[in-house]
Amino acid sequence: MRIPRPGARAGRATVGVLLLAATFLALPTGPAQGDPEVNPQSASQNSLKAQLPGVTALIADNPAEGQPGFNDLPTSRSISITEGTVTASQHAVARRSKMSITARPVWAAMYYGEFNNPIESPTGYIGPSCFRKIACTPDPFYQPPCATEDPTTQWMTAYFRHPMYPIKPIEGGGAEVGILTEEKINLIAFGTIPATATLTLSVPRVRGKIQPLIAHLWSDQKTGCAPRPSDIPQASALVEGDIILQLSDLEVDGVPVDLGARCRTKQPAELYLWADFASGNYNANNGGPLGAYDGLHPGSRGPLNDPYYREDNGRTIPPSSGIDIPPFVNCGTSGDDLSPLVSAMASGPNNPVRATQGQIIAFNRIPLEDLSMCGGSPTRPLCPLPAPEVPEMPPLPGGEGE
Repeated sequence: MRIPRPGARAGRATVGVLLLAATFLALPTGPAQGDPEVNPQSASQNSLKAQLPGVTALIADNPAEGQPGFNDLPTSRSISITEGTVTASQHAVARRSKMSITARPVWAAMYYGEFNNPIESPTGYIGPSCFRKIACTPDPFYQPPCATEDPTTQWMTAYFRHPMYPIKPIEGGGAEVGILTEEKINLIAFGTIPATATLTLSVPRVRGKIQPLIAHLWSDQKTGCAPRPSDIPQASALVEGDIILQLSDLEVDGVPVDLGARCRTKQPAELYLWADFASGNYNANNGGPLGAYDGLHPGSRGPLNDPYYREDNGRTIPPSSGIDIPPFVNCGTSGDDLSPLVSAMASGPNNPVRATQGQIIAFNRIPLEDLSMCGGSPTRPLCPLPAPEVPEMPPLPGGEGE
Protein backbone atom coordinates (compact mmCIF):
# COMPACT_ATOMS: atom_id res chain seq x y z
CA MET A 1 0.00 0.00 0.00
CA ARG A 2 1.34 3.42 -0.89
CA ILE A 3 0.45 6.55 1.05
CA PRO A 4 1.33 9.63 -1.00
CA ARG A 5 2.26 12.89 0.68
CA PRO A 6 -0.63 15.22 1.43
CA GLY A 7 -2.47 16.15 -1.75
CA ALA A 8 -1.22 13.22 -3.81
CA ARG A 9 -3.88 11.22 -5.65
CA ALA A 10 -2.27 8.25 -7.42
CA GLY A 11 -2.39 4.62 -6.36
CA ARG A 12 -4.16 1.25 -6.58
CA ALA A 13 -5.83 -1.14 -4.21
CA THR A 14 -8.28 -3.95 -4.07
CA VAL A 15 -11.33 -5.52 -2.62
CA GLY A 16 -13.71 -3.14 -1.12
CA VAL A 17 -12.56 -5.20 1.50
CA LEU A 18 -9.43 -3.83 2.78
CA LEU A 19 -9.64 -0.53 4.10
CA LEU A 20 -7.53 1.59 5.85
CA ALA A 21 -9.60 1.26 8.81
CA ALA A 22 -8.42 -2.08 9.78
CA THR A 23 -6.37 -3.43 12.58
CA PHE A 24 -2.82 -4.53 12.35
CA LEU A 25 -1.75 -7.92 13.36
CA ALA A 26 0.19 -10.50 11.43
CA LEU A 27 -1.59 -13.73 12.14
CA PRO A 28 -0.30 -17.21 11.24
CA THR A 29 -1.80 -18.66 8.10
CA GLY A 30 -1.08 -22.38 8.51
CA PRO A 31 -3.56 -24.98 9.78
CA ALA A 32 -4.54 -24.54 13.43
CA GLN A 33 -2.87 -26.84 15.91
CA GLY A 34 -5.06 -29.76 16.78
CA ASP A 35 -6.87 -29.80 13.44
CA PRO A 36 -7.52 -33.41 12.36
CA GLU A 37 -5.24 -34.93 9.76
CA VAL A 38 -8.03 -34.94 7.20
CA ASN A 39 -8.08 -32.92 4.03
CA PRO A 40 -11.42 -31.06 4.27
CA GLN A 41 -11.10 -30.08 0.61
CA SER A 42 -11.01 -33.73 -0.47
CA ALA A 43 -13.97 -34.69 1.71
CA SER A 44 -15.98 -31.80 0.33
CA GLN A 45 -15.02 -32.70 -3.22
CA ASN A 46 -16.22 -36.27 -2.77
CA SER A 47 -19.58 -34.92 -1.60
CA LEU A 48 -19.75 -32.51 -4.50
CA LYS A 49 -18.94 -35.26 -7.01
CA ALA A 50 -21.87 -37.27 -5.72
CA GLN A 51 -24.21 -34.30 -6.15
CA LEU A 52 -22.83 -33.03 -9.45
CA PRO A 53 -21.39 -35.92 -11.49
CA GLY A 54 -20.78 -33.61 -14.43
CA VAL A 55 -18.00 -31.76 -12.63
CA THR A 56 -16.13 -34.88 -11.44
CA ALA A 57 -13.42 -34.55 -14.06
CA LEU A 58 -12.80 -30.90 -13.15
CA ILE A 59 -12.59 -31.59 -9.42
CA ALA A 60 -10.55 -34.77 -9.66
CA ASP A 61 -7.47 -32.88 -10.75
CA ASN A 62 -7.30 -29.67 -8.73
CA PRO A 63 -3.95 -27.94 -9.29
CA ALA A 64 -4.58 -25.79 -6.20
CA GLU A 65 -4.34 -28.79 -3.86
CA GLY A 66 -1.08 -28.70 -1.96
CA GLN A 67 -0.47 -25.02 -2.67
CA PRO A 68 0.18 -22.68 0.28
CA GLY A 69 -3.15 -21.44 1.64
CA PHE A 70 -5.17 -24.37 0.28
CA ASN A 71 -6.21 -25.67 3.72
CA ASP A 72 -7.09 -22.18 4.97
CA LEU A 73 -9.88 -21.76 2.42
CA PRO A 74 -13.26 -23.36 3.08
CA THR A 75 -15.10 -25.73 0.76
CA SER A 76 -18.78 -26.34 0.14
CA ARG A 77 -19.59 -22.87 1.44
CA SER A 78 -21.23 -21.64 -1.72
CA ILE A 79 -22.65 -22.70 -5.04
CA SER A 80 -19.58 -24.37 -6.49
CA ILE A 81 -19.69 -23.07 -10.04
CA THR A 82 -19.08 -19.48 -8.94
CA GLU A 83 -16.08 -19.73 -6.66
CA GLY A 84 -13.27 -17.51 -7.91
CA THR A 85 -11.15 -14.43 -7.34
CA VAL A 86 -11.94 -10.72 -7.21
CA THR A 87 -9.74 -7.64 -7.06
CA ALA A 88 -10.51 -4.06 -6.08
CA SER A 89 -9.10 -0.57 -5.86
CA GLN A 90 -9.24 1.78 -2.89
CA HIS A 91 -8.78 5.44 -2.09
CA ALA A 92 -8.98 6.59 1.51
CA VAL A 93 -8.23 9.65 3.61
CA ALA A 94 -6.62 9.57 7.05
CA ARG A 95 -8.20 12.62 8.65
CA ARG A 96 -5.70 12.98 11.51
CA SER A 97 -2.81 13.56 9.10
CA LYS A 98 -4.93 14.77 6.14
CA MET A 99 -3.29 12.18 3.91
CA SER A 100 -4.68 10.57 0.78
CA ILE A 101 -4.04 6.83 0.97
CA THR A 102 -4.20 4.28 -1.84
CA ALA A 103 -2.93 0.74 -2.30
CA ARG A 104 -1.88 -1.78 -4.90
CA PRO A 105 -4.45 -4.37 -6.05
CA VAL A 106 -5.87 -6.44 -3.22
CA TRP A 107 -7.13 -9.96 -3.87
CA ALA A 108 -9.93 -11.98 -2.38
CA ALA A 109 -11.26 -15.50 -2.85
CA MET A 110 -15.03 -15.12 -3.26
CA TYR A 111 -17.61 -17.78 -2.56
CA TYR A 112 -20.55 -16.43 -4.53
CA GLY A 113 -23.94 -17.46 -3.18
CA GLU A 114 -23.35 -18.84 0.33
CA PHE A 115 -25.47 -21.88 1.16
CA ASN A 116 -28.89 -20.74 2.40
CA ASN A 117 -31.20 -23.77 2.20
CA PRO A 118 -32.59 -25.11 4.44
CA ILE A 119 -32.47 -22.18 6.83
CA GLU A 120 -31.83 -24.32 9.91
CA SER A 121 -28.72 -26.05 8.54
CA PRO A 122 -27.87 -24.80 5.06
CA THR A 123 -26.41 -27.33 2.62
CA GLY A 124 -27.64 -25.89 -0.67
CA TYR A 125 -28.23 -22.60 -2.43
CA ILE A 126 -31.42 -20.99 -3.73
CA GLY A 127 -30.92 -17.86 -5.78
CA PRO A 128 -32.41 -14.54 -4.67
CA SER A 129 -36.02 -14.21 -5.76
CA CYS A 130 -39.12 -13.22 -3.85
CA PHE A 131 -40.96 -15.85 -5.85
CA ARG A 132 -39.10 -18.34 -3.64
CA LYS A 133 -40.28 -17.71 -0.10
CA ILE A 134 -36.97 -18.61 1.52
CA ALA A 135 -35.09 -15.75 -0.16
CA CYS A 136 -37.64 -12.99 0.46
CA THR A 137 -37.43 -10.82 3.60
CA PRO A 138 -38.80 -7.40 4.63
CA ASP A 139 -36.50 -4.59 3.50
CA PRO A 140 -34.59 -3.73 6.71
CA PHE A 141 -33.68 -0.22 5.52
CA TYR A 142 -36.73 1.27 3.82
CA GLN A 143 -40.50 0.78 4.32
CA PRO A 144 -43.57 2.77 3.20
CA PRO A 145 -45.54 4.71 5.86
CA CYS A 146 -48.55 2.47 5.20
CA ALA A 147 -46.68 -0.76 6.03
CA THR A 148 -48.02 -2.89 8.91
CA GLU A 149 -47.09 -6.26 10.43
CA ASP A 150 -48.81 -7.83 7.42
CA PRO A 151 -45.98 -8.85 5.03
CA THR A 152 -48.18 -8.08 2.01
CA THR A 153 -48.02 -4.37 2.92
CA GLN A 154 -44.24 -4.28 3.23
CA TRP A 155 -41.53 -3.66 0.72
CA MET A 156 -39.89 -7.05 0.37
CA THR A 157 -36.36 -7.79 -0.75
CA ALA A 158 -34.32 -10.74 -1.95
CA TYR A 159 -31.34 -11.19 0.40
CA PHE A 160 -28.15 -13.10 -0.24
CA ARG A 161 -24.54 -13.04 0.93
CA HIS A 162 -21.09 -13.94 -0.30
CA PRO A 163 -17.96 -14.63 1.83
CA MET A 164 -14.69 -13.09 0.61
CA TYR A 165 -11.35 -14.28 1.99
CA PRO A 166 -8.47 -11.79 1.53
CA ILE A 167 -5.47 -13.48 -0.06
CA LYS A 168 -1.94 -12.23 -0.61
CA PRO A 169 -0.38 -13.95 -3.65
CA ILE A 170 2.91 -15.77 -3.13
CA GLU A 171 5.44 -15.73 -5.94
CA GLY A 172 5.47 -19.16 -7.54
CA GLY A 173 1.93 -20.07 -6.48
CA GLY A 174 -0.28 -20.16 -3.43
CA ALA A 175 -1.34 -17.36 -1.11
CA GLU A 176 -1.26 -16.11 2.45
CA VAL A 177 -4.95 -16.32 3.30
CA GLY A 178 -6.21 -13.53 5.55
CA ILE A 179 -3.66 -10.90 4.47
CA LEU A 180 -5.05 -7.87 2.69
CA THR A 181 -1.79 -6.09 2.04
CA GLU A 182 1.73 -5.46 3.34
CA GLU A 183 3.08 -2.16 2.04
CA LYS A 184 5.53 0.61 2.77
CA ILE A 185 3.63 3.78 3.66
CA ASN A 186 4.36 7.46 4.28
CA LEU A 187 3.16 9.07 7.52
CA ILE A 188 3.33 12.47 9.16
CA ALA A 189 4.51 12.53 12.78
CA PHE A 190 3.58 15.43 15.09
CA GLY A 191 1.87 17.17 12.18
CA THR A 192 5.05 18.03 10.26
CA ILE A 193 7.76 15.34 10.50
CA PRO A 194 7.89 12.82 7.61
CA ALA A 195 7.90 9.15 8.57
CA THR A 196 7.71 5.77 6.85
CA ALA A 197 6.57 2.35 8.06
CA THR A 198 5.38 -1.04 6.85
CA LEU A 199 1.62 -1.46 7.15
CA THR A 200 0.03 -4.91 7.33
CA LEU A 201 -3.73 -5.30 6.98
CA SER A 202 -5.30 -8.64 7.81
CA VAL A 203 -8.51 -10.24 9.04
CA PRO A 204 -8.64 -12.04 12.41
CA ARG A 205 -8.91 -15.73 13.19
CA VAL A 206 -11.44 -17.25 15.58
CA ARG A 207 -10.58 -20.69 16.94
CA GLY A 208 -8.03 -21.06 14.16
CA LYS A 209 -10.45 -20.17 11.37
CA ILE A 210 -9.90 -17.10 9.21
CA GLN A 211 -12.85 -14.70 9.37
CA PRO A 212 -13.91 -13.58 5.89
CA LEU A 213 -15.34 -10.31 4.73
CA ILE A 214 -19.04 -10.71 3.89
CA ALA A 215 -20.76 -9.07 0.94
CA HIS A 216 -24.51 -8.67 1.60
CA LEU A 217 -27.08 -7.68 -1.02
CA TRP A 218 -30.72 -6.70 -0.54
CA SER A 219 -32.40 -6.35 -3.93
CA ASP A 220 -35.95 -4.94 -4.15
CA GLN A 221 -38.53 -7.37 -5.54
CA LYS A 222 -42.03 -6.46 -4.25
CA THR A 223 -43.67 -3.09 -3.68
CA GLY A 224 -46.11 -3.70 -0.78
CA CYS A 225 -48.85 -1.17 0.07
CA ALA A 226 -47.30 1.70 -1.90
CA PRO A 227 -44.99 2.10 -4.89
CA ARG A 228 -41.32 2.59 -4.13
CA PRO A 229 -40.41 6.24 -4.88
CA SER A 230 -37.65 6.85 -7.38
CA ASP A 231 -35.50 8.62 -4.76
CA ILE A 232 -35.30 5.45 -2.61
CA PRO A 233 -32.70 2.95 -3.86
CA GLN A 234 -34.01 -0.27 -5.33
CA ALA A 235 -31.19 -2.20 -3.64
CA SER A 236 -28.74 -2.01 -0.74
CA ALA A 237 -25.35 -3.70 -0.55
CA LEU A 238 -22.74 -3.89 2.20
CA VAL A 239 -19.23 -5.37 2.39
CA GLU A 240 -18.24 -5.76 6.03
CA GLY A 241 -15.78 -7.41 8.37
CA ASP A 242 -13.11 -6.84 10.99
CA ILE A 243 -9.67 -5.63 9.89
CA ILE A 244 -6.44 -5.75 11.87
CA LEU A 245 -3.70 -3.14 11.38
CA GLN A 246 -0.07 -3.73 12.29
CA LEU A 247 2.90 -1.37 11.94
CA SER A 248 6.60 -2.24 11.71
CA ASP A 249 9.88 -0.85 10.32
CA LEU A 250 9.07 2.71 11.42
CA GLU A 251 11.47 5.52 10.52
CA VAL A 252 10.85 9.07 11.70
CA ASP A 253 12.80 11.69 9.75
CA GLY A 254 15.12 8.92 8.58
CA VAL A 255 15.82 7.57 12.08
CA PRO A 256 14.79 3.89 12.68
CA VAL A 257 12.33 3.37 15.54
CA ASP A 258 11.94 -0.19 16.82
CA LEU A 259 8.23 -0.88 17.28
CA GLY A 260 8.66 -4.56 18.06
CA ALA A 261 6.71 -7.42 16.50
CA ARG A 262 3.25 -6.73 17.97
CA CYS A 263 2.50 -3.06 17.33
CA ARG A 264 -1.14 -3.13 16.32
CA THR A 265 -4.50 -1.54 16.99
CA LYS A 266 -6.03 -2.32 20.36
CA GLN A 267 -8.93 -4.10 18.68
CA PRO A 268 -9.95 -4.75 15.07
CA ALA A 269 -11.46 -1.89 13.12
CA GLU A 270 -15.01 -2.48 11.94
CA LEU A 271 -15.29 -2.18 8.19
CA TYR A 272 -18.63 -1.16 6.67
CA LEU A 273 -18.43 -0.45 2.93
CA TRP A 274 -21.80 0.44 1.42
CA ALA A 275 -22.59 0.24 -2.28
CA ASP A 276 -22.50 3.71 -3.82
CA PHE A 277 -25.40 3.34 -6.25
CA ALA A 278 -25.25 7.03 -7.10
CA SER A 279 -21.90 6.32 -8.77
CA GLY A 280 -22.88 3.07 -10.49
CA ASN A 281 -24.38 -0.36 -9.98
CA TYR A 282 -22.92 -2.86 -7.50
CA ASN A 283 -23.40 -6.55 -6.92
CA ALA A 284 -20.99 -9.19 -5.70
CA ASN A 285 -20.81 -10.89 -9.09
CA ASN A 286 -19.97 -7.85 -11.23
CA GLY A 287 -18.45 -5.65 -8.52
CA GLY A 288 -18.87 -1.88 -8.55
CA PRO A 289 -18.40 1.23 -6.37
CA LEU A 290 -18.34 1.06 -2.55
CA GLY A 291 -17.79 3.65 0.14
CA ALA A 292 -17.53 4.41 3.84
CA TYR A 293 -18.40 8.01 4.64
CA ASP A 294 -21.18 10.09 6.20
CA GLY A 295 -24.59 10.01 4.54
CA LEU A 296 -24.01 7.21 2.04
CA HIS A 297 -26.63 4.87 3.59
CA PRO A 298 -29.08 5.21 6.52
CA GLY A 299 -28.36 1.78 8.04
CA SER A 300 -31.07 -0.57 9.31
CA ARG A 301 -34.29 0.80 10.83
CA GLY A 302 -33.95 -1.73 13.65
CA PRO A 303 -32.53 -5.19 14.35
CA LEU A 304 -32.56 -7.67 11.48
CA ASN A 305 -35.55 -9.89 12.06
CA ASP A 306 -35.71 -13.01 9.94
CA PRO A 307 -34.28 -16.52 10.39
CA TYR A 308 -32.84 -16.18 6.90
CA TYR A 309 -30.09 -13.96 8.36
CA ARG A 310 -28.85 -16.81 10.60
CA GLU A 311 -25.88 -15.44 12.62
CA ASP A 312 -26.80 -11.85 11.67
CA ASN A 313 -30.37 -12.17 12.94
CA GLY A 314 -31.11 -9.53 15.61
CA ARG A 315 -28.16 -7.30 14.69
CA THR A 316 -28.57 -3.60 14.00
CA ILE A 317 -26.49 -2.20 11.14
CA PRO A 318 -25.30 1.39 11.78
CA PRO A 319 -25.62 4.19 9.20
CA SER A 320 -22.66 4.83 6.95
CA SER A 321 -19.69 6.83 8.19
CA GLY A 322 -15.94 6.81 7.81
CA ILE A 323 -13.82 4.06 9.35
CA ASP A 324 -12.69 4.42 12.97
CA ILE A 325 -9.03 3.42 13.45
CA PRO A 326 -8.52 2.32 17.09
CA PRO A 327 -5.49 3.34 19.19
CA PHE A 328 -2.34 1.25 18.87
CA VAL A 329 -0.86 -0.93 21.62
CA ASN A 330 2.30 -3.00 22.20
CA CYS A 331 4.45 -0.56 20.24
CA GLY A 332 8.09 -0.27 21.31
CA THR A 333 10.82 -2.38 22.92
CA SER A 334 13.13 -2.23 25.96
CA GLY A 335 10.43 -0.65 28.09
CA ASP A 336 9.74 2.23 25.67
CA ASP A 337 6.00 2.63 25.10
CA LEU A 338 5.67 4.23 21.69
CA SER A 339 1.96 3.43 21.33
CA PRO A 340 0.86 7.06 21.96
CA LEU A 341 3.20 8.27 19.20
CA VAL A 342 1.86 5.72 16.72
CA SER A 343 -1.75 6.43 17.70
CA ALA A 344 -1.19 10.15 17.16
CA MET A 345 0.00 9.42 13.63
CA ALA A 346 -2.55 6.85 12.54
CA SER A 347 -5.59 6.51 14.84
CA GLY A 348 -8.81 8.49 14.73
CA PRO A 349 -12.51 8.42 13.84
CA ASN A 350 -14.45 8.81 10.62
CA ASN A 351 -11.77 8.18 7.97
CA PRO A 352 -13.64 8.26 4.63
CA VAL A 353 -13.03 5.57 2.02
CA ARG A 354 -14.07 4.87 -1.54
CA ALA A 355 -13.37 1.52 -3.21
CA THR A 356 -14.20 -0.30 -6.43
CA GLN A 357 -14.53 -4.08 -6.54
CA GLY A 358 -13.87 -5.94 -9.77
CA GLN A 359 -15.86 -8.78 -11.31
CA ILE A 360 -15.62 -12.31 -9.96
CA ILE A 361 -13.71 -14.68 -12.21
CA ALA A 362 -15.45 -18.04 -11.82
CA PHE A 363 -13.33 -21.19 -11.93
CA ASN A 364 -15.37 -23.66 -9.84
CA ARG A 365 -12.44 -23.34 -7.41
CA ILE A 366 -9.83 -20.81 -6.23
CA PRO A 367 -6.85 -21.04 -8.66
CA LEU A 368 -4.06 -20.77 -6.09
CA GLU A 369 -1.54 -21.95 -8.65
CA ASP A 370 -2.15 -18.74 -10.64
CA LEU A 371 -4.53 -16.17 -9.14
CA SER A 372 -4.35 -14.00 -12.26
CA MET A 373 -5.77 -16.83 -14.39
CA CYS A 374 -8.55 -15.79 -16.76
CA GLY A 375 -12.02 -17.32 -16.74
CA GLY A 376 -15.07 -16.78 -18.91
CA SER A 377 -15.12 -18.25 -22.41
CA PRO A 378 -12.51 -18.38 -25.21
CA THR A 379 -14.40 -15.66 -27.06
CA ARG A 380 -15.04 -13.52 -23.97
CA PRO A 381 -12.27 -14.08 -21.43
CA LEU A 382 -12.59 -12.49 -17.99
CA CYS A 383 -9.43 -11.71 -16.03
CA PRO A 384 -8.96 -10.40 -12.45
CA LEU A 385 -6.21 -8.02 -13.56
CA PRO A 386 -5.89 -5.19 -14.20
CA ALA A 387 -7.69 -4.14 -11.04
CA PRO A 388 -10.43 -1.50 -11.22
CA GLU A 389 -9.31 2.11 -11.42
CA VAL A 390 -8.76 3.95 -8.16
CA PRO A 391 -11.91 5.88 -7.13
CA GLU A 392 -11.77 9.62 -6.71
CA MET A 393 -10.79 11.19 -3.40
CA PRO A 394 -13.44 10.46 -0.73
CA PRO A 395 -15.24 13.49 0.73
CA LEU A 396 -13.98 15.01 3.95
CA PRO A 397 -17.03 16.02 6.03
CA GLY A 398 -17.16 19.32 7.79
CA GLY A 399 -15.61 21.38 5.02
CA GLU A 400 -12.10 20.01 5.49
CA GLY A 401 -9.80 20.33 2.50
CA GLU A 402 -7.47 17.78 0.95
